[in-house]
Amino acid sequence: MDEVADMPRSGFPPSSPSGAVEDGALRQTLGAWHLILLVVAAAAPMAAVVGIVPVAFAFGNGAELPLTVLGVSLVLALFSVGYSAMSRRIVSTGAFYSYVTHGLGGVAGLGAAFVAMVSYVVVVTGALAYFGYFSQVAVAGITGWSCSWIWFAAIGGLLVAGLGYRGIDLSFRVIAVLLVAEFVIILCLVASIIGRLGTHAFPMKSFSFQAVGSGTPGIAVMLVFLLFIGFESAALYSEEARDPRRSVARATYGAVAVMGAFYVLTTWVTVGAVGAGRIMRTAQGATGDLYFTLTADFLAPWVSQLMEVLVATSMFATALALHNVASRYLFSLGRQRCLPGMVGRVHTRYGGPHVASVVVSIITTSIVVAGFLSGMSPMVGLGTVAAGLGTVGVMTLQCLASMAVIGYFRRHGEGSWWSTLIAPLLALAGMGFGVMLAITRFDLLSGASNAYVNALPALIGVAFLSGAGYSLWLKVRRPDRYRKVTEQLGA
Repeated sequence: MDEVADMPRSGFPPSSPSGAVEDGALRQTLGAWHLILLVVAAAAPMAAVVGIVPVAFAFGNGAELPLTVLGVSLVLALFSVGYSAMSRRIVSTGAFYSYVTHGLGGVAGLGAAFVAMVSYVVVVTGALAYFGYFSQVAVAGITGWSCSWIWFAAIGGLLVAGLGYRGIDLSFRVIAVLLVAEFVIILCLVASIIGRLGTHAFPMKSFSFQAVGSGTPGIAVMLVFLLFIGFESAALYSEEARDPRRSVARATYGAVAVMGAFYVLTTWVTVGAVGAGRIMRTAQGATGDLYFTLTADFLAPWVSQLMEVLVATSMFATALALHNVASRYLFSLGRQRCLPGMVGRVHTRYGGPHVASVVVSIITTSIVVAGFLSGMSPMVGLGTVAAGLGTVGVMTLQCLASMAVIGYFRRHGEGSWWSTLIAPLLALAGMGFGVMLAITRFDLLSGASNAYVNALPALIGVAFLSGAGYSLWLKVRRPDRYRKVTEQLGA
């Protein structure tokens, strides 16, 4: 392990012990718990429970959904085994594409980088649209006053831009407060259901043998993967972590464990509260209101109104967390001169990728405004399409990362058979199935029936080919720059 500990941080200098930021380096302030909170916030647990879980009940496998959540959690845990093994060797804000470059080469690496840029920027756009919509609903429900969702999205975008510019420390504090609030209200609902129903809150049908193939499990699997989006993002903060070779792995495992347990418990007691024989029919009839109704029945109507507010703040926390993820991808590419060099600058006071953050803010704001001017709905429109497209891209990156783990450790003749071959292969099979479902049933993710909209996953392929083509162009026309990039990434 001493040899691993002495490995360079992808060719870039660390911050000094005093906390000063050296040229091209990010300030190291984050511990494992900081990373877990940032990762979990990216998945928007409150909004995921309110917005995605009812759809999975209605169109997936109904009462058997908790078993599907458990199965997907295990697949992601398998992915985490190889991903964590790479995180102990490679410390870089490039995360996915750095790993792909190490394992599959520079051409595939830049292809993955372009997919990452598109995917996370698009997801931030969707999160802002959702924030605008849920804020509009919450304010109208509480005060009776209503205005267009675009104004709420604009306020959210400005706050995200300001917090992103200030660096990760302030963003973390805001995210932590919002995340705790949304967890508390859902867990209060869960506790109330258990307190009233006792053991009947846990129907065994959800984990019976017959549950494996009931309903439409493929759709359920696809939607459950969406619940965990961003769980792998701890590696993006590795250069800002105090002990990255340990904390990134701990945060990845911790995030999967926390989210998996939370979603399994929540979905299971929901089945108990509604009834195993009625949950699918009930969810189909009241998809958007399922949890608001349960909260009003098992807690109080005013708590249901509070939940509306917290769904909006949950989307804000997600937008902020994913904004930081997207910024770090752009920053890493700028630092390697694959994008203009100024994008790779670090703020001398705040120690964060401020220029990259501004660029992400400009792009996401432009897309949100364009969606508004074109008349797109913020919910079943811009929000669902952006979230669905980003999910396809992130899942594709996870598949590439699993292949990269196998390639890297086989090439170096290192690692155990379990952590660097068997677990990544099993994860690749599970996530590959999820990608296939997401592409073929993109209409369910996007909520759209338009053939052009549902062909959007092709953009992920276009992004990968663009990055790979750019890499080949660099290799032929700018060999010095290509060599520096691949040397820095260890390819």
